[in-house]
Amino acid sequence: MTRAAGPARIVTIMVLAAAVLLPALLLLVLTLHDRGHRREGASRAAELAAARAAEPARLAIQAALGALDRAEDLTGPLSWAQLQARRGALQGEFRRIVQATPGLVALLLLRPDGRVALAAPAEPGGGEDLAGLGALRALREGAHEAAFDAVPADVVGPSAALLVLRGRTAAGRPVEGALVAALDPAAMLATPRGHALDGARIALLRQDGAVLLHAGEGESVAPTLPADGPLMAALPGAAGGTLVADPFRRGAPQIVAWQRLGAHPVHLVVAAPMSLADAGWLPGMLLNLGLTLPIGVGILVVALRVWRSDRRDAETLMRLEANAAELRAEIARREAAEESLRNAQRLEGLGRLTGGVAHDFNNLLTAILGTARSLERHLGPQADDRTKRLLAAAVAAVDRGARLNASLLAFARRQPLTLANLDANALLRDFLPLLRRALDETMKVELALDEKLPTCRADAVQLEAALLNLAVNARDAMPRGGVLRIATRRAWLQEQALAGNPEAQPGPYVAVEMRDTGEGMSPTVRERAFEPFFTTKARGQGTGLGLSQVFGFVRQIGGHVAIQSAEKRGTTVTLYLPLGSAVEPPVSGTLPPAPAASPHAGVGCTVLVVEDEPAVRAVAVDMLQDAGYAVLAAPDGPTALALLREGAQADILFSDVVMPGGMTGFDLAREARRLRPSIGVLLASGYAAEALAQHGGAEEFELIGKPYDSEGVLTRLAAQRSRPPRPASAA
Repeated sequence: MTRAAGPARIVTIMVLAAAVLLPALLLLVLTLHDRGHRREGASRAAELAAARAAEPARLAIQAALGALDRAEDLTGPLSWAQLQARRGALQGEFRRIVQATPGLVALLLLRPDGRVALAAPAEPGGGEDLAGLGALRALREGAHEAAFDAVPADVVGPSAALLVLRGRTAAGRPVEGALVAALDPAAMLATPRGHALDGARIALLRQDGAVLLHAGEGESVAPTLPADGPLMAALPGAAGGTLVADPFRRGAPQIVAWQRLGAHPVHLVVAAPMSLADAGWLPGMLLNLGLTLPIGVGILVVALRVWRSDRRDAETLMRLEANAAELRAEIARREAAEESLRNAQRLEGLGRLTGGVAHDFNNLLTAILGTARSLERHLGPQADDRTKRLLAAAVAAVDRGARLNASLLAFARRQPLTLANLDANALLRDFLPLLRRALDETMKVELALDEKLPTCRADAVQLEAALLNLAVNARDAMPRGGVLRIATRRAWLQEQALAGNPEAQPGPYVAVEMRDTGEGMSPTVRERAFEPFFTTKARGQGTGLGLSQVFGFVRQIGGHVAIQSAEKRGTTVTLYLPLGSAVEPPVSGTLPPAPAASPHAGVGCTVLVVEDEPAVRAVAVDMLQDAGYAVLAAPDGPTALALLREGAQADILFSDVVMPGGMTGFDLAREARRLRPSIGVLLASGYAAEALAQHGGAEEFELIGKPYDSEGVLTRLAAQRSRPPRPASAA
């Protein structure tokens, strides 16, 4: 997935999640709302049921209090002795009061000690002592209001449920005994019509938590509710209300509604199970599903469309990103190619400048060297030590200048080369001892050679010089020692890799790679590494021509050179050499030198010297005359041809290549051979390779580079003299 496809997929996942979560959330909200609504309805129903049930209980208590009032009117003026005397008549009156009062079961008169003095409709069954009633104790302590208590066992019979007590008083006397009304539970806990609550419990609860009467499903309840319960906390503050609690310890929360019975400290409590609130949930759930499922399906459809759209957008974006990446890569390749081209043009400009300077410098060196050698010959044994020392210093200086000039010509790709099929592996094995001597003992040299490596086309001497230059640079980059690894392999270079190198063509190459573990180069240094005279070494430790010579040599043979380096990570220089011929046998190293010429090899031979530089021409004439040659001299090609046309005898033509007058040494040599087919030709140039390339004389004439020494010139002239004569038809 691309970077742009990631957000699109995230959006799709979010929409799909919304298609599931939103309907589920809506269903949950609706379900909770319905549940709350059902619970609210159940609470209202319980509250209404409590209010409806409290009304008959309140009326029953009110009727009982009225009966107590009538009983008090009958007994209040009488003393206990009078009461005992009129016991039968009073009992009949009590019976008539009970019969006339709905819900009243019995009417009792208690003595101050709690014993029953009078009862209707019947005598108590054995348990006539009610002294233990809490309500009776409250009356004794001065309570003036009616008191309520539960009916003890076997006092007024099994049908009684609630006792309503009031203290018996007489005019001017304190409370003496009590009047008690026993009420029927059916009258107190009558379930109102239309408000039956399945599984509900109804109870009469005194304000102090005592359970006076209870009815409903489930186990029996404790006689007193805990004082710290939520219901006990709510009773004193309101005449009625609802809450969720478990006052009767049924093990699950219940919907509890209560209603106070008038002004009396008695409450009617209805406790309905929570399951009543969940009744009828299935139709509501089905309705909610009917509402939410279409929403979910709609969101899924939208999600599917968004996913398809995102997928198309992602594919389009991927194609655009691929095109953009390809465009960026192409821009990078073009920028690299343009940078390589700029560097190549800069180096090409430096090469042209260097080649021109080197040509003129070679003429000067040739004149100086020839003059020094002439002085040596003329002075001979007569030269003193100081003269010999000065001449040797001059020759050594010329030699250093020639090497420097050769490096410049190598960079300018104008040095003479001897190309041959080379076995790079064999050349490296033969050259390895010399490389080891050039390196420190702290450096380790490793060879990794491809045994199936094809031959390459190169100059063995220049290739060895290039390898030596690279090894010396690697040594200087590893002052504390390291590893120098030389590897050979096959390589294939694309057109992009050869940007700015017109001498090389895309295709197969032999790669010679030299890698060190040294300090590496910064990008700025790496960019200028092949420039002549550019060096990071201290003054006197390097000329800055090593890599430039390698660069020029490889470019001149049609190869390529690449450098990879990073600071503190070492440097790798790779030489890409063109493939050799498949039919020419390979060689492994440098060729043996030619035999030296005899000091008097020129006797009996005439040489026509053509040189536009007077000093160089004079040195050449003097050198040849000292060797016994007869010498003719000319400053340019037309003058030399005029001499030949006039009949001048010349066995060998020794000419410079580049001369004024519009005629090069190659033109002169061709015209001379047309006039004199047997004439030998030796051409000299400060940058012979470029002249050969421009004028096509590589296979036609023999050349020698400037500055030349007398020994080299005489040896080459002797070879021309011994050359068999050309047939006349060759002209």
